[in-house]
This record gives sequence, C-alpha cells and structure tokens, in this order.
Amino acid sequence: MKAIGKSKITRLRPKKDIEYPLIRLPQSHSHLVGETAYLFETEHNGKPLFVISLDEDFDGCIQSIPKTDNSDLETRVELLEKQIKSMNKSASGDGCGCRDSNPGSKLGKLRSYH
Repeated sequence: MKAIGKSKITRLRPKKDIEYPLIRLPQSHSHLVGETAYLFETEHNGKPLFVISLDEDFDGCIQSIPKTDNSDLETRVELLEKQIKSMNKSASGDGCGCRDSNPGSKLGKLRSYH
C-alpha cells in the first residue's frame, strides 16, 4: 500500500438537517468520478482506518506483506553504520579515533590528518 495524498475531512451539508463528512481524493484520480466506492472501517493504533475499494467483490481483508528487501541506499547506510561501530570499538584512545595501535587492523591502514 502506498500513500497517495493527504486530505482534510470537510463537511458536506446538502440540507440543513443532513451532514456528511467529505474526504477528497487527489486530482490525479479524477477519472474515478462516477464510480461506486465500497467503504470499510477498522481500527489502527486506536484510530479509525478506512479502506476504499472499487471492487464490488472485495471482502475487506487486506494482507500486509512485510518489507524484506532493503533499498540500495538503506543497505549502504546499514553497512556504513556497522563499519563506524566497528571502528569506534577498536579505536585507540588518542582522542581522534583515526588510528589503531594494532597495525594489522583496518584502522591501522587509515591515514591520520592531525
């Protein structure tokens, strides 16, 4: 499921004693005008959650598929975070964390610029 926009719930009052809450879809969905929408309501984190379907046979059951693949950016950030943690753990106490007393470690191969 993806987010398609944000809409304030407004009021539609066709007659003095009749009031409807109104939620507008983005303009990019104007081709749906005139279609019949089927509305479903549930609850999520203590707040109402609405599902709108144009499928008459939709039973209101949605299965959430957990995200399994990280994007390339997320994978790279995760790798960098792990490398930084590893460097911080093995860095000597010289104040800058740029050198390691163990010349065989990866940190021992880094240049020091001080």
